[in-house]
Amino acid sequence: MSERRRRDRRPSTKDEPAVPVPTPGPPPVSEEAARGAADDLRGDLRGDLKRDPLLDRTALTMVPPTQKMTLQDAQPVIDSLERIGESDDPESGPEMWVERHRMPSRLDRRLVLLREPDSWRSACFRVLRHRLAEHGDPRVIAVTSAERGEGKTTCAVNLALALGECGRARVLLVEANLRAPSLAALFGFTPPACFAVQLERHRRVPLDPWSVVEAYSPSLHVLAVRAEGNPRPLLDGPAFACTIAALRRGGYEYIVLDTPPVLGSADVNLAADSADGVLFTTWARRSSTRALRRAVEQLAPAKILGVTLLDV
Repeated sequence: MSERRRRDRRPSTKDEPAVPVPTPGPPPVSEEAARGAADDLRGDLRGDLKRDPLLDRTALTMVPPTQKMTLQDAQPVIDSLERIGESDDPESGPEMWVERHRMPSRLDRRLVLLREPDSWRSACFRVLRHRLAEHGDPRVIAVTSAERGEGKTTCAVNLALALGECGRARVLLVEANLRAPSLAALFGFTPPACFAVQLERHRRVPLDPWSVVEAYSPSLHVLAVRAEGNPRPLLDGPAFACTIAALRRGGYEYIVLDTPPVLGSADVNLAADSADGVLFTTWARRSSTRALRRAVEQLAPAKILGVTLLDV
């Protein structure tokens, strides 16, 4: 590809001054202690989830209450651009444009592994990573919840960070919640290209390059949706399936899908068809077990990896 063509494809960016990296959090806590805390939480669930035969494959982790960033906090702090892959062969990996995103001065509290890397909360997400590896090591993981506000985005983001921690794997975090996007505001950037727009374009031109953002680490790339504009339609199932099949060949060891809640929408059913398994999130002692059962039944026969319990 010529330099002129490369410049024509290059998304416009806006440089921002470098910002300091936050200091590490509290003293380290071992994963054994995290497992003990998770077991204590299991005992506090009043037996409802433990007795449910549909939920017998339970993965546990806990995170604190969250503080959300607003869209006004998101800034296009792009540092540099990189192109990965170039081929006209549909069987090879897709061409990727990678925008490097600098860490902002203020991190969203939901980014537990970045704000508190040595805390017991971060250890819990590492335990979740190990438990998934022990149960088949799924490569495309859809994270969802029965209803809104049950921590699915928090879980998806920190699971992606844990999977790619210390460069152990390359991870792609995909925003499959087109009508209520939040990843761009959470990470503090404006996507150079909206994932929903790219999804529509690749229906017509499948070999077009993809534009992703490298969020703080070479191990984590993000395909995010721009929140502005008209509400997005339902997820296009066939286009999404083709997209995930292509991205599987993009050199990523794991793809994490941040999906909408199950009840009241069929989008998760479409996303689950492209995933190796579905991971549920729910609030301990607060979420409805009946709603969770209905959500699990709606996704059948999709493979349920487990239920992640978030502490309030």
